Amino acid sequence: MASAMSSFMGTRPVVTAQRPARVSSRMVTRAGSDTYPEIGKNPYEGDFSDLPWPGWAEGKSADEIAKWQERELIHARWAMMGCAGAWGAEVGTGVPWFKAGLLCTPEDCTKMNSIFPGQVLGLAPEGSGFPNFYAVLAVEVVAIGLAEAYRTGLIEPAYPELEVGDLHPGGEHFDPLGLGADPSKLEEYKLKELKNGRLAMAGWLGYLAQAFVTNPGSDLPSYSEGAPGPYANWQAHVADPFGDNLWKYIGN
Repeated sequence: MASAMSSFMGTRPVVTAQRPARVSSRMVTRAGSDTYPEIGKNPYEGDFSDLPWPGWAEGKSADEIAKWQERELIHARWAMMGCAGAWGAEVGTGVPWFKAGLLCTPEDCTKMNSIFPGQVLGLAPEGSGFPNFYAVLAVEVVAIGLAEAYRTGLIEPAYPELEVGDLHPGGEHFDPLGLGADPSKLEEYKLKELKNGRLAMAGWLGYLAQAFVTNPGSDLPSYSEGAPGPYANWQAHVADPFGDNLWKYIGN
């Protein structure tokens, strides 16, 4: 079991079966034992016997496994952004992530105009009716829709180095600092990204559990007055480690 969990939390995804060159050349992440010293077999190669869920690969083709590999990395990136964004937003505004939606509703989105500490200028002139919920929604739909359309090939790539199924395009538009210029360092960075992404996915599950476990009301955390976010819980725990912890909420 220890070997299985080691595989899950930090191995590099490599698919040894044959698959399309575009996928394998771009998505396979390899690193030597000096980069990844932990024990545990790679969960994307061999007979998959070290996975925490036996029989996972049964009935799956090499292309399907490659697609799951792609999905894992995309989810990992969203989780890293989500964890950092939720924490940072609460630190900056005092509003927990599960209440952020209440600041911008179809009825009133102007609460977003001045929510940052020390903010001198509003996001829009006072009394203008902006920010507007539907304007914010339209910007999000267009921005995310274009990103997904480029990624999946629904529309022609915006840049020559961007290819369908390529999650590490590099180049001047995606790696302006040239961090991936050294192939060996690039493989190390890919591995570290996946490790941190897996931790972030587990961390986001923690955010969800925290919201419900520490919720003082009977409604959903979003509608409960005084429901603390992860940053507020962390502050309370640091101030009183023995009195404000998980046992306080589930032990009574």
